[in-house]
Amino acid sequence: MEKNKKKVLLGAGIFLSSSLLLLDRILGFIGGRVSESIMSSVIIPLGLSFYTMQIIAYLVDVYKGKIKPQENLLKYALFISFFPQIIQGPIPRYDMLSDQLIEGHSFDAKKFMRGIQLIIWGFFLKYMIADKAGVVVDTIFDDYNSYKGLYIWIAGILYSLQLYTDFLGCVTLSQGVAQLFGISLMDNFNHPYFADSIKDFWRRWHISLSTWLRDYIYIPLGGNRKGVSRKRINLLATFAVSGLWHGGGIKFIFWGLMHGVYQLVEAMIPFFQKNYGGAKRVLKILINGFLVMIAWIVFRAEDLLAGLKMIYRMFRGFNPWIFFDGAIYNLGLVEKEWDVLILSLLVLFWVSRKQEQGIVLREKFEARALAVRWFIYIIAILVIWVFGTYGFGYDATDFIYGGF
Repeated sequence: MEKNKKKVLLGAGIFLSSSLLLLDRILGFIGGRVSESIMSSVIIPLGLSFYTMQIIAYLVDVYKGKIKPQENLLKYALFISFFPQIIQGPIPRYDMLSDQLIEGHSFDAKKFMRGIQLIIWGFFLKYMIADKAGVVVDTIFDDYNSYKGLYIWIAGILYSLQLYTDFLGCVTLSQGVAQLFGISLMDNFNHPYFADSIKDFWRRWHISLSTWLRDYIYIPLGGNRKGVSRKRINLLATFAVSGLWHGGGIKFIFWGLMHGVYQLVEAMIPFFQKNYGGAKRVLKILINGFLVMIAWIVFRAEDLLAGLKMIYRMFRGFNPWIFFDGAIYNLGLVEKEWDVLILSLLVLFWVSRKQEQGIVLREKFEARALAVRWFIYIIAILVIWVFGTYGFGYDATDFIYGGF
């Protein structure tokens, strides 16, 4: 009886915690059929999907006895509302963050400067890459019927990079600000575009969400414990939930199921099951990146039909001359801005490649003389300030995942 009572309380807690998020997702499905006055009167808090999942994870972990319930309401509220990560993650577990928040921290100059480094890197990712790429992405996606062939490829590739650097930039800023207070937040990305399979991609992309879906959706559904057919159904259901988490509307469900189908198909192809080095691994990475990009086009498009049309138009024309006749400079970025974007992407690739090889650049940087480190800090800030794209027309651009 006691166990049944706990289950009822858990169910009620999950329902209450997720009700506002579910309302938002339902409105996403029926938005076109509801009057604007009703839609505009519904106020959805920022970062809702992030702390909803945080609360659900806490409730389930308490129910399963993994953690002890926090009896101090203020300490619990601090965990739920810790400001650096509340808008855009990462999604922390109680046992990862709670002790850090309440144990007290003396000033640590080394941690403080590491926080400053992360903040600078976060701004670099946001203003030097994400917002610049976003200008071209918006130009093409907002008028996709006027473009075909390599224009759509450019939009798809740049959106893949925009979304990654925008989200990574915000998480890096969150980690940096938390580090100023001596608090460490988990890494949410591990170079996802170096993944050589969709399964590997989801081990590297939005790690806090991926592990949440595994622990609180996939495994409770039965995981891979109930046969191959049930495993496939569980996988598709988990990715459908992932799509629904990102937004209401059929395109998000479709996007999630695309990744689920990708995984089911690659599990049947030996080429993707073997670990290769050299050219074969590069080929796997390129194939994987293409499949992810195709899904991102659906994700970014106005609706599912627009996304499918864009994918169709990718293969409707071969127009390589746009790279030589100046046509790409009519997409919102002038030549010098393209140069800055490409150079910034090369910096990101170099840093990511070194980190992928296990090289800790931060330790090498900290070994430099104090004057050298501060010189680099100041130069980096000035470069971002002068060459970064602070929104369009100097208007601040929101972080993309803040809308989810």
